[in-house]
Amino acid sequence: MKMKKSMLKKRFATLFFLIVMAFALVFIFGSTKASADSRHRENDRKFFTSYVVESQDTLWGIAWQYITPEYDSMDEYIHEILCTNQLDSTRIYPGQLILIPYYADAPMY
Repeated sequence: MKMKKSMLKKRFATLFFLIVMAFALVFIFGSTKASADSRHRENDRKFFTSYVVESQDTLWGIAWQYITPEYDSMDEYIHEILCTNQLDSTRIYPGQLILIPYYADAPMY
């Protein structure tokens, strides 16, 4: 009987330790990810605006006007503009209508 109690105590202690470790891991890794995401994004809402290309415009020049801190790099932002507009290259033409994504609290009008 004494041996069974000793064995039960060891199992309970092991189970308790595993549960505490699981909670600690979830807390540590869960809070790290949340803080990194909230630090990266200033605005959670993505909007789009239309833009008519003028004769001297370049895609990079337009992107510099609209890029927001939520994008890690200009290359990432240019890639998103290309995908949004289903463009195969960065060449744009006067009179062309393109959609420009951006993050903000409210749409720019």
